[in-house]
Amino acid sequence: MLKKYLILLFTQLFFMNFSLAQGVCGTYEGSFEEEAKSHPQFHESLNEINRELEAKYKSSINKINNWKTQNGKKIIPVVVHVIHDMGSENISDASIQNAIDILNANINGQASNFLSKTPDVFAAVKGDLNVEFRLAKIDPMGQPTTGINRVRSGLTYEPNPRNAIKTLSYWDSFKYFNIWTLKKFLPQDDGNTLLGYAQFPWTGSMSTDGVVLLASQMVSGGTLTHETGHWLGLRHTWGDSDCGDDNVSDTPPAKEANYGVNLSDFPHHVGIPSGSFDGCIADSLNWAGEMFVNYMDYSNDADVTMFTKGQDAIMNQTLKGSEGEIGFREYMWQQDNLQATGTTDGYRPPICSQAADFNFSGGTSPTVCEGERIFLKGNKTQFGNGNVNSFVWDFGNGDTDASGSNQIQYIYPAAGSYDVTLTIEYNETTQATSYNLSDLDLVNATSYDSILTNKIVQGTALELNEMGVSNLVEIVLDSLGVYFGMQDSSYFRGTLQEYEYIAFYANTCVATITKDDFIVIGPTSSSNTNTSSYNYSFEGEDTLSSTNDWSIVPSYDVESIWSFNSADAVSWTHFDGISREGNSCVGIGANTAFGSHEIISTSYDLSGLTDPAIKFSWSGAAVNTFPVNDLVVSYSINCGEDWSNLATLSAVDVANAGLYNTKFQPNSDEWRDTIIAKNALKNNNVRFRFQYNVNDYSNNFYLDNVKIGESSSLFDSSLDVLSRVSLFPNPSKGGVNISLENLKDKDIEVNLINILGSEVKKLFSGVVFSDFYNIETDFSSFDKGIYFIKVVSQGDLVITEKLILNK
Repeated sequence: MLKKYLILLFTQLFFMNFSLAQGVCGTYEGSFEEEAKSHPQFHESLNEINRELEAKYKSSINKINNWKTQNGKKIIPVVVHVIHDMGSENISDASIQNAIDILNANINGQASNFLSKTPDVFAAVKGDLNVEFRLAKIDPMGQPTTGINRVRSGLTYEPNPRNAIKTLSYWDSFKYFNIWTLKKFLPQDDGNTLLGYAQFPWTGSMSTDGVVLLASQMVSGGTLTHETGHWLGLRHTWGDSDCGDDNVSDTPPAKEANYGVNLSDFPHHVGIPSGSFDGCIADSLNWAGEMFVNYMDYSNDADVTMFTKGQDAIMNQTLKGSEGEIGFREYMWQQDNLQATGTTDGYRPPICSQAADFNFSGGTSPTVCEGERIFLKGNKTQFGNGNVNSFVWDFGNGDTDASGSNQIQYIYPAAGSYDVTLTIEYNETTQATSYNLSDLDLVNATSYDSILTNKIVQGTALELNEMGVSNLVEIVLDSLGVYFGMQDSSYFRGTLQEYEYIAFYANTCVATITKDDFIVIGPTSSSNTNTSSYNYSFEGEDTLSSTNDWSIVPSYDVESIWSFNSADAVSWTHFDGISREGNSCVGIGANTAFGSHEIISTSYDLSGLTDPAIKFSWSGAAVNTFPVNDLVVSYSINCGEDWSNLATLSAVDVANAGLYNTKFQPNSDEWRDTIIAKNALKNNNVRFRFQYNVNDYSNNFYLDNVKIGESSSLFDSSLDVLSRVSLFPNPSKGGVNISLENLKDKDIEVNLINILGSEVKKLFSGVVFSDFYNIETDFSSFDKGIYFIKVVSQGDLVITEKLILNK
């Protein structure tokens, strides 16, 4: 059965405690099915790649029995996909390596806070999984890699569906542990913050297997430890229900999640809170209390310290299987895969792998007018403090800036389109590690060193003495007794010395990037001074191009070579044989990539018009009962630097034709017209923009018959330029006043529409006899949710207003 577990965590950032609001965990059986049901087209689009992955996976595990290794440290190759938009979420290589170092210490029972924070009774069952997570050094194509793949995308902000982030960059999940970091998740239904989620073994699909977490949480290592526990098969300690069962024998029953618990809350060395204890079983059976120090609880990062031996057994079942059975993640740590991923001891990482990048900063856009400043920001901080030797900007017009500044401003002297280049010379030091000095390439190394680690080990005195453990001490448990089947009332602890050898390699590198036509400088006034209307029916394949009046805004998302986005199109496209007028139109295909897709007009001088307006025709359909895409129409009077809203067609509006199981092509009666006039359009430098926002798969959407000119020549006599509808109160518990303005003498219908686009109730039908008309309604009998008040005149949409019933 497919499952998806959404993990809500409360952690610290950079090892400091932060107070986060308590939330409800979304980890439960059936959540993957719910996600798939909410986004069926997205998950269906993954079917083909899942079939391919399953075949490759089965082929690989069939070889395991020939050289299966059960003993020794299990090395897990890791790839971290940093999904960013040039903000703080573009975390550094050093931060990522530090997080993995913390994960390795935590999962092997060597947490830095273990001795100071762990009650002795819980420490008695501390586990040591004996694994090591290593960043891959060879990618799936056999090329060198750092194991960190950076992808620039707007999806770093609140991806929907959340698994869409994984389509941007993915490596075979039976070879690599995929970790994705991003800036922000969508708010949860209960208003709480999701910090990360993982996919359990044997659940979900192979193309979605891995861990996703906020970049801010990745750097602390604690959230990554929790999520990795889920990825290896562990549930929360409270079993995801009130006094539930996590199927681990040595974690005491827990009533619920422990949010923000720390050791100072407990007066004794055991986990019984001061005052009353509302536990799940009698204290005589559970005198030790709840194991709040376990990584699979929600206690503060500073106070979680361990996995148990029982949890290790479950994780080992995932990694090693059992007698006659292959573990789900067993192929990962076999020698064949370690060699293929470059994670064997002593493997040298690639050199000069850092990439230059830059973006706009300070709220500037890629288009400004002559004489205005543009602000640019590079990624200098990613290269590490003191490592950059030179940082040179080239503005594409012969001017350069070699000041070394990461953030600059510049004024282009003339209108035009300009390439921008950033070149960075930097120093780097890479390193290779091994537990055997002979595995390292010391001939080409700049230097090498060894690190002595005193590992915490526990067991009987005989076991530890045979291992050569030093500083042996006996830990005597509380006189109350032992818990959960422990055999002895004491155990021994000591330290075992372990050496790791490191070779360092120093390099000087150059990284450069050029972004073509990155800056567009527009004239302060338009040369299009035609006072009559401009008409566009989008005839011809090249109708959307820089040489025509309408052009597609290029996406600044960087397409990763590892993406498997199954979208049919990346943006607006031309459709032949479909039109409101003429023979063609433009539109958004049924499976266009997630994100915002824009087309922008040339600039117009509309200052000579009395009442300037824009009219356009549109038609669209849905593929399910939950349409979420919308269309925003806006204008700019400063060369596209700033945009002001003209109209927003809601998700229901852009799916006006309803549900279609096939690719939608509108009939003549399924086209709608929208006409907008505004005094602010009376300007000598006006541009228009159509922005279609793809939040989930929908059906085709079409745009045609765009006209710009005098409102008197564009508007149908049955409609009015200043028509408005106002709702009060909104949100409402039931009673709503609907005010209609400037619809005098118009024959209209006013309907209540639900989120599915279906008419729920007819509120008014007839001719309006005044400029201000009020309709009093009572919706208290309707279900809580989002509705729309839609005003239609003679089949044409006048206006739609969203109504929220919040009873």
